[in-house]
Amino acid sequence: MNLIKKSAIALCALAMVFTGCSDDDNDDKNTLGDKDGILLVTFGSSFPDPQETFKNIDNVAKKRFADKTIKWGYTSDLIINKLRQGNGEGSLNGKIIDNDTPEEALEIMFKDGFSKFDVQSLHVIPGEEFDELEEAIAEFKAKYEGVTVKVGRPLLDSDADIKAVAEIMADKFATEITEGPVLFMGHGTPHAADAQYLKLQNELQKINANFFVGTVEGIGFDAGTTSIGGILAELDKLSPKATKVTITPLMSIAGDHANNDMNGNTGETDPAEQSWKERLEGKGYTVNTVMKGLGDYNEINKIWMDHLEDAE
Repeated sequence: MNLIKKSAIALCALAMVFTGCSDDDNDDKNTLGDKDGILLVTFGSSFPDPQETFKNIDNVAKKRFADKTIKWGYTSDLIINKLRQGNGEGSLNGKIIDNDTPEEALEIMFKDGFSKFDVQSLHVIPGEEFDELEEAIAEFKAKYEGVTVKVGRPLLDSDADIKAVAEIMADKFATEITEGPVLFMGHGTPHAADAQYLKLQNELQKINANFFVGTVEGIGFDAGTTSIGGILAELDKLSPKATKVTITPLMSIAGDHANNDMNGNTGETDPAEQSWKERLEGKGYTVNTVMKGLGDYNEINKIWMDHLEDAE
């Protein structure tokens, strides 16, 4: 009889252990903190100068939202892994930089007691990467019942945004446009949002016909309308012929594409492999390069912060 009692007690104790573990696991998953935070999301870069641009955006956000904790998430796994291995460019080479993906950042924040999140995309257009961000956020919300996540739209989201950006950038390059055409290099995408680039060019050309927007890939690039070849054809039509052209990135940072596709010295003879600068110089233009990302202009950052304020 004593053996039976002891066995019963042991079984009860064992059941309580497993039940307790289960309850603890559920508590870890379902207990919500009460912190309110911001997650800024960007593609990322392995180049040094963009890190300063990120700091500038971070400072702008901290001034605007002084009562909230601000974290960062980076969408490029390639760049994250490159920096984690210490394989950054220039002065970043040899430095181990451990950036988080948006998913990782949200998980860390949740475990640190955050349950209210405002996520701001620092992408230029609402394309594939923004869609992927929204999908990741939907999965996070489904995993943690009760969390609130609002998402701010990318820079060139609405027609009003496009008009505002056109006015800002035309003002920033008011001197350069008097000396010759100004070419903005965007990224481009196979997503329907690629149309935003030509919409921006249309708004810029209402201010001055010598503003052009090109891309390095995407629908417009494939059609020849936003490729450097297409832009060169438009420059050939100008009368009188321009002698000087300014090129600058239409990206949040002046990173890989700006350094290589736009301003690179490839030494290639095949035009398809040459940078914008080389293509233009090959046509006899004097090229002025402005290596600043959109995040270096606080008037542009204000639009992103306005979108964060209006996040839904």
